[in-house]
Amino acid sequence: MSNSFLLFRSLVIYGICLPLAIFLGYLLATPLDIWTLGAVGLVFVFLSVPLFLRWHYPWLILCWNLNAVVFFLPGKPQFSLMMIPISISVSILHYILNRKLKFLQIPSLTRPLCFLTVVVLATALLTGGIGLNAFGGENIGGRRYISLLVGIAGYFALTSQKIPSQKVHLYVGLYFLSALTAAISNLAYVINPAFTFIFLLFPTDAQGIQALAQDSIGYTGTYIRWGGLATASISMIFLMLVKYGVTGIFDLRKYWRLTLLICLLVITLLGGFRSMLITFLLIFAILFYLEGLMKSPLLPIFTLVAILGGTLTISMVEKLPLSVQRAFSFLPIKVDPIAEMDAKSSSEWRLDMWKQVLPEVPRYLLLGKGYSMSASELSMVRSGMTRENAAGAALAGDYHNGPLSLVMPFGIWGVGGFIWFLVASLRVLHRNYRYGDPAYQRINTFLLAYFFVKTIIFFVIFGSLYSDMALFTGAIGLSVAINGGVRSAAPVPVVKQVLNKFKLAQAAQ
Repeated sequence: MSNSFLLFRSLVIYGICLPLAIFLGYLLATPLDIWTLGAVGLVFVFLSVPLFLRWHYPWLILCWNLNAVVFFLPGKPQFSLMMIPISISVSILHYILNRKLKFLQIPSLTRPLCFLTVVVLATALLTGGIGLNAFGGENIGGRRYISLLVGIAGYFALTSQKIPSQKVHLYVGLYFLSALTAAISNLAYVINPAFTFIFLLFPTDAQGIQALAQDSIGYTGTYIRWGGLATASISMIFLMLVKYGVTGIFDLRKYWRLTLLICLLVITLLGGFRSMLITFLLIFAILFYLEGLMKSPLLPIFTLVAILGGTLTISMVEKLPLSVQRAFSFLPIKVDPIAEMDAKSSSEWRLDMWKQVLPEVPRYLLLGKGYSMSASELSMVRSGMTRENAAGAALAGDYHNGPLSLVMPFGIWGVGGFIWFLVASLRVLHRNYRYGDPAYQRINTFLLAYFFVKTIIFFVIFGSLYSDMALFTGAIGLSVAINGGVRSAAPVPVVKQVLNKFKLAQAAQ
């Protein structure tokens, strides 16, 4: 038996490994060639198959909010766009091999997602196809179709199994902590040019690209908006609210929790995003109510602290960094003219775009325009209509408005399907909040508040269907996977009176 094994191993080495090594060595003579990168990547994929079969689910959760791209593939897709199809494929394979490993089936959620998928595919078919320009297609827009469809598929990938009880908190931590990688993008303002290669894997924003284009180290613009750092910070705030809740954060015996929350909130404000501040305030207020603190002694204490802290912040807001002042600019307070003008111009060009787009809404009610854009339209955007220009943004489909991002690409059918999904998701989240395992009470409470606030932000402040779909399906998918489906009220035992036929009735006196 030993000789047979050695013979088989030698056959594998000389028959497969050595020719493959020679072939890869030949390809690596031109390491930057697209075929070389593709071949090497394909070899790594085959070698990593056993790892994916074993660890695909935790990797899926880890990559969900990861700010990293697969830079050697056309289009540079996000890691989540790669992991979701891989994870759901492995889950289907597991189900084929073992029929006991079933997906968690929630028909009330499956139906609207399937309906929305049909609407997206039908719209793409009737409006010129998906259009993968990265693969040589004439039209563009395929990336948005893929992001939307993969976001929908992400729900089924997350609900392919129930998360074991001993791993719930670990997986929830991975889900939020992966967003810390967003802070790497802000290294563009301070990093030495010799280390800029890290942005191949962790892309930076437009301001970071401008900083990298400068010859000197550091950024010398008007003011810096630490967007990546703000995203990482608010994710840490969400994790604290999941782990401790509002009650645990305000536990005076654990004073470091409140101190850490305040520090993270200050870092979040450095991003200059008004929507982040509004999101935090709404989630905090809803959690305060859901945790039953409206009638607790904590209410007057919190009210007093909020009034004193708000008064102090407003009184010294003009001395704060410009990015922080921009975050507060939606309030009726005086801020620096530079921050005020920046925020005002951002709002004005959005309003101009919406005024131009609204008259076209009736035209696309029955059949949306989809995401596909022809080469001529693309040249118009590149020649003068920049994405910062209202007309260019509208032509490119960047409406910066949730309802418009629904009705313009997919008509009234997309609006109905998405609202159907939101209502069904809120119902599931509410039932899991009310009847879920007490061990997961804080997680279920936060997911309900988070999903509800994201819905408000999407329709009222800022939203984009293709980029926000994964946020919605991630929250509801995580809730279903943690609770093993939809929880319901425990049945109340009913006491029935049974007549004892062997006992004689007492005679009347």
